[in-house]
Amino acid sequence: MFSKLPVRVIVLLAFFTLLVGSSVLADDGRINRAPYHFGGDTLFCNQEKGCTLLNKEGHDLANWPQDDIATAFAASDQSGQNTKVKGEGKGTYGPMQLWAVSPDETTGNNKLCLIGFDEWGKQNDMCFEVTKDTHYEQAPLPVTEADHSCDRWSVGDWVELIADHSKYGEINSIDLSNHMVNFGKSETVAKCSEIELGPR
Repeated sequence: MFSKLPVRVIVLLAFFTLLVGSSVLADDGRINRAPYHFGGDTLFCNQEKGCTLLNKEGHDLANWPQDDIATAFAASDQSGQNTKVKGEGKGTYGPMQLWAVSPDETTGNNKLCLIGFDEWGKQNDMCFEVTKDTHYEQAPLPVTEADHSCDRWSVGDWVELIADHSKYGEINSIDLSNHMVNFGKSETVAKCSEIELGPR
């Protein structure tokens, strides 16, 4: 049966299946994703059950019911202080706490923060928003500061290594993704932040 279908149709069907599958996974109530790491434990939240912590095998570790979360939000709103949601979870690698914190100033949405541990005993945390209609948003990915150290350099510029002025020469190439330069006849490799204007 499939042998009569053109290859393009099969490829398109496979792509569509992957696309649909990934969109379902993206909105399954999962709050933490990389880089938020709790030793494989994952927090799922929805309006009916509140927030449930599962281990990597999918077994329940803890649950914070919606009523307790709403109570913590009300207390935080009234006092202006962070308020712990009733109960403490037992994560795979240590205690887990859920906290209601001050609402987001721009959206007015409530915020929750999960505090727990990973397999190395390192304490980790993540915060995420809960909309006014009780939709739990995924924890946003942290914003990393852009590295602009290569912006001032161009291929052909003469530079020297700040730590060793005997290493100098013309920039041969710039690797913007890794913020590195290759310069001089000996093809010295250094970070863009480790060089300065050098002699010609």
